[in-house]
Amino acid sequence: MNLLHRSAAPALAAAIVVLVAGALLIATNASAGDRIRATGNGKVDPAALYHNYCSVCHGDHGDGNSRAKGSLNPPPANFLDPKLQGKLTREYIGAIIRGGKPKTAMVSYTTQLNDGEIDALAAYVRATFVDHAGDEQLVRGRTLYGHFCVSCHGVTGAGVANAVPAGQPQPRDFTNEAVRKELTRDRLVSAVAIGRKGTAMNGFAGQLQPQDIEAVVDYVQKTLMTSQGGNISGTSAYGGQERRK
Repeated sequence: MNLLHRSAAPALAAAIVVLVAGALLIATNASAGDRIRATGNGKVDPAALYHNYCSVCHGDHGDGNSRAKGSLNPPPANFLDPKLQGKLTREYIGAIIRGGKPKTAMVSYTTQLNDGEIDALAAYVRATFVDHAGDEQLVRGRTLYGHFCVSCHGVTGAGVANAVPAGQPQPRDFTNEAVRKELTRDRLVSAVAIGRKGTAMNGFAGQLQPQDIEAVVDYVQKTLMTSQGGNISGTSAYGGQERRK
């Protein structure tokens, strides 16, 4: 009897591991789906598509510096590499999103994204990252934005919920069309330099040089305050289901 128990134990343990792993996988997929659907009314923009599907490998800033970088061989593409600027056209990026890339971790996303979403995502990657490859001003601005601004305004510039105390104005949503029209370059420079009275936005003139402030503003205007791709039909993880037609 004891021998029977001892021989059955490994199999039982293995079965438990499989069941636990399956439960975790289901929970992870559900969480991912909920996170993507939570972008609002079934509609997302290309920045949200990039954040949900691409940033895990290519990084929030398109430079390939992600947590997955060290475990992938070859590493994810660095969209900011000037050597790739001529190669990474919208059409080429779209083709890779659709078909994947052999011998890499890049897989096809045609079961998760429809054709319109793929085209918008390809255009976003090209306009946001590739077109600015080698632009030292934007690279500098991106780094400073990540250090001083992202905690309130978020990676995509849409603002972080509950980033400031209750009762205070929320951080500006740079992706909002009305905000884009209102915030001229001069107003952005002023806000970064001296802050905004009555808000949690403090001035950074004591911490940043004038050229650094302008670099941050350039990054916000040229990469976050763009209408590239506009709002497109929503996407979700679909829980492994076929994509929408």
